[in-house]
Amino acid sequence: MERKLLVTVGEDLESLYGVRFVASFFQNKQDIRVTLLYVAPRFESEDEGQNVRHYEIDAELSEIYSRKGKKALEISRGILESSDFAPKQITSKLIYKKHGMVADITEEAATGNHDVIVLGQRGYSIFEKALYPVLPSEMVRLEMDFPIWICKRPRRGLKNVLLCMDGSPESHRITDHVAAFVGRKERHGITLFHVSDGSRRGAEILAAAMERLSELGIKKERMKPVIVESADVAKAINHEAKSGDYAVVAAGRRGIKKVGEPDKWVIGSNNWKLIDMLENAALWVGK
Repeated sequence: MERKLLVTVGEDLESLYGVRFVASFFQNKQDIRVTLLYVAPRFESEDEGQNVRHYEIDAELSEIYSRKGKKALEISRGILESSDFAPKQITSKLIYKKHGMVADITEEAATGNHDVIVLGQRGYSIFEKALYPVLPSEMVRLEMDFPIWICKRPRRGLKNVLLCMDGSPESHRITDHVAAFVGRKERHGITLFHVSDGSRRGAEILAAAMERLSELGIKKERMKPVIVESADVAKAINHEAKSGDYAVVAAGRRGIKKVGEPDKWVIGSNNWKLIDMLENAALWVGK
């Protein structure tokens, strides 16, 4: 089954962490389609009374960022092609900001029927303010129904997925998401991880998740259930991620929804802690 990734790129050519993660994570790339997206700032005067020089400056700035974007897209394509992505699997796209960076990226994801948005450092910093749960007015404006992969500084060469389970509908959806991208052809193992509050639900939650992964074609020898007890969920996940050298930590989004508030995409507090804590792994957050 074809899977489509929208990968945001920035002008820092030494980083491009989202691109580098995608290049290194997948062993079998035949079914992956990648859209590389650079959103350039728009320099356009709204004051008709401004003199000609102001318009010239706007045009010069637009050209500078256009060149930066084209270079970033070219380098990003080269990284993917050097990692065995075929040219026909990659689309490069440069657009100018229309509604705002986040809105433009999510619009591109929707119109292109992408399965996931991949953020490197620049992309994450753009999303950070809009996604932060203490800004509900920003979330009401966003209509975002995509998983995101946050690649702040992932280490190359790592393997396997730490799939965090709490029995919520969100964790069920991230289970399906992981199976879709770490399917039958991939080399990655999946550790199903539950942080217990002292109850006995953990074994039941993980057994159900393993059954679901089996239904989706993941062999049981690739799965490993782990239950730990901790009062600090994010700290327990981070400890396991570091000690196990996982390439990915996958978690459902855990937004707090007030009564009557639209069911928009919100990142919960544990995931915010993980974003700050994780040093080497990418964080996959489900829809």
